[in-house]
Amino acid sequence: MNYNEAKELISADRNITFNESFQLTQLISKMISAKDTSNEGRDLIIRVLDVWDKIPTATEKIWKDIIEAAGYYPYLEKQDLSGAGLLRREYHRSEYLPEETYLHAEQMSLSIILDAANSLIVSAPTSFGKSKLIEEVVASLKYENIVIIQPTLALLDETRKKLRKYSDKYNMVVTTTQRPTSGKNLFLFTGERVAEYEYFPKINFFVIDEFYKLSIERDDERAASLNHALYKLLSMTHNFYMLGPSINSIPTGFAEQHNAVWFKTDFATVAVDIERIWDKGGRIKEEDKEQPLFKLLKGLKEPTIIYCSSPNKTNKLTRNFLKFVMSSEELKSELQANNNDSIVEWIKENIHEDWILAKALKYSIGMHHGALPRHLSSSIIDLFNRGKVRYLFCTSTLIEGVNTSAKNVVLFDKKKGSKPIDYFDFKNIAGRSGRMKTHFIGRVFQFHKEPKQEELDIDIPLFTQTNAPLELLVQIDRKEIKETATKKLDKFYQLDSGAQSLIKQNKGVSVEGQMKVLDIFRRNIDSLYDKISWSGVPHYPELAFVIGLGWENFRTVSSSSEGGARSPRHLATLTLQYISTKSIKGMIEMMAKNDYWIKKIPNAQERIESIVDMVLQVNQHWFRYKLPKWLSVLSEIQKYVCQEKGRQSGDYGVLANLVENAFLPNHLAVLLEYGLPPSAIRKIGEHIRQEMDPEDLITAIKSLDTDKLGFLPYEIEKIRDL
Repeated sequence: MNYNEAKELISADRNITFNESFQLTQLISKMISAKDTSNEGRDLIIRVLDVWDKIPTATEKIWKDIIEAAGYYPYLEKQDLSGAGLLRREYHRSEYLPEETYLHAEQMSLSIILDAANSLIVSAPTSFGKSKLIEEVVASLKYENIVIIQPTLALLDETRKKLRKYSDKYNMVVTTTQRPTSGKNLFLFTGERVAEYEYFPKINFFVIDEFYKLSIERDDERAASLNHALYKLLSMTHNFYMLGPSINSIPTGFAEQHNAVWFKTDFATVAVDIERIWDKGGRIKEEDKEQPLFKLLKGLKEPTIIYCSSPNKTNKLTRNFLKFVMSSEELKSELQANNNDSIVEWIKENIHEDWILAKALKYSIGMHHGALPRHLSSSIIDLFNRGKVRYLFCTSTLIEGVNTSAKNVVLFDKKKGSKPIDYFDFKNIAGRSGRMKTHFIGRVFQFHKEPKQEELDIDIPLFTQTNAPLELLVQIDRKEIKETATKKLDKFYQLDSGAQSLIKQNKGVSVEGQMKVLDIFRRNIDSLYDKISWSGVPHYPELAFVIGLGWENFRTVSSSSEGGARSPRHLATLTLQYISTKSIKGMIEMMAKNDYWIKKIPNAQERIESIVDMVLQVNQHWFRYKLPKWLSVLSEIQKYVCQEKGRQSGDYGVLANLVENAFLPNHLAVLLEYGLPPSAIRKIGEHIRQEMDPEDLITAIKSLDTDKLGFLPYEIEKIRDL
């Protein structure tokens, strides 16, 4: 018997005989004993676990010995283990995690490394359980101050929820305005926020999740900030844990320089079956792909993720699949059983009643992409993991690290934005199928041929400086700049010391762009003074001019076509509409009545969907971070030049703060980081008016009688989830 024959036997629609079971155990034992580098032995074990009821009772003890030999201790029960087996299982029990958590063999090896205060860099499959070790470090309480860096706000929110059980031991810092306490602190930040944060105490340990984003080639827009964060943290401690999937190598010498262990493994805790839709009856034309997709989805009853290339594609597929569902009475009736009334009610009241998501959620269909408000993204993942959403159309925002209980993944598109996905993206997306102890076998359905198989070798620009961008190099001490990188800094070093300090403090924004704006202001201060010296909320011409400077000088290539705004003038108009209405719903309603939109899209339903999609993209891409950041940087450059020229300077900080914090009271803006919708925060503001520590604030909120104070059921659910 070989691997393929064994796999076919296990999946057969009948019970496995005693002799067949014994033959399987012999085959797998040989594979494991031979240090099975292909992982076929472990794969077969997982497949047996998926059909455990088909295994003869008389062979169960042998199987448990094999499961133990493979290191799958989380799958073992105490019953029927020998005395020695029980001891070995107990050895793999986490010393710090609650509820009798057992680690598999390779997790335990890594736990020992971390427990010995060694630094660790790990490449392991998506299902490995890498993030479990983050919690174990926190639960050990051995470090006073820990920084955890996640690449997205969605991942930060998930991490905060997992770790809030330790809030009595650690003060959780989630915004750049919060100060640490004198006790233990846990900082949950993106790379940008680490770079910006000014109040760090001595850090004892840090984590960088999805560390492949340090490479400029993987994330050219945010890599500079993440490398700067790494530089900042390494100046305080060399105790760290960096984790990511499917990485072949890191720069030679990096691990040795920081006394870290580099650990690469293919140890998987789920099996994956791949079905190549594209290979059945010839390749499917792009315009003909939808109907085969919808027919496939109709037959999938388990939680299914459908990968799409962009928010617009996600919205379109969600809309068209809903039409498909409505055309099938059987499917419509089946999906309608999942009641998502509270979130639907909130969407109708705070976004728009005709938005496609409100309609889709009634039929167990969800979507997830970067344009969704943060609290909605989190809620939709929760609904998916609880089985209240069966089909989840998503972009790479969900693929990059957020844990889901997906049985199936459909790779519908072959692009990530406008670029083709590479083999690393492909593996990362496919790796979301299956879930340890939930779905033993994941299923991947491909609508396109997989990319050419290539190993991913990660560059760390902070260390090599070969491809380091200026935004990173200016933050590194001049003595640490390597000779190969010095030429890039020639123009920067020609600036006066004050201008150098100014640009360095404006972290994460194009250095060349800042130098250009500085030069424009210096040369044209007389003619530009009235346009740039405003404070508070400006008129349209002044705002459009300032945004135009950012648009021309700060945008990166990767972000040039994102965000819903067509031009700086369009973004200025949208910003003033937001200021006028102070809400997403208000903006949508204002546009829906506008003659321009009525003439452009006569169909009312299509018009509403287009407006909602655009407003949400602008809100998340521009208002939540990028525009406030630009305004803050431009304000500082304007102040510097005005003071240099003896002029009264303006201040864009008030506008930046209002837009970033959704016009919420300053003392409550932190609640956005805790996943509360702005609508609920405004209602809270009617009853809590004084500044509080975040934990005291949450306690005060939970003591409110929300049932009697006009909160919607969805808002009450989010408050209870704090």
